[in-house]
Amino acid sequence: MAFKQTCPTLKKVADDEPIFVLRGADESASTVVAYWLKCNPQISEERKAEVNKCIEAMIQWPHRKKAD
Repeated sequence: MAFKQTCPTLKKVADDEPIFVLRGADESASTVVAYWLKCNPQISEERKAEVNKCIEAMIQWPHRKKAD
């Protein structure tokens, strides 16, 4: 799970590098992240656990809605 204040990954992004943000409020976000996890089986177990934690937090997020 990433928070812009503390995420080391966001610190790696070049100023002109395209990125895509998924919000916990978006109904489809957890599904997209789960698919990303499936497509990246080489990541560490620690990273997999972090991603699964994020997926669960997205599912539990109140006031979910269609993406805007």
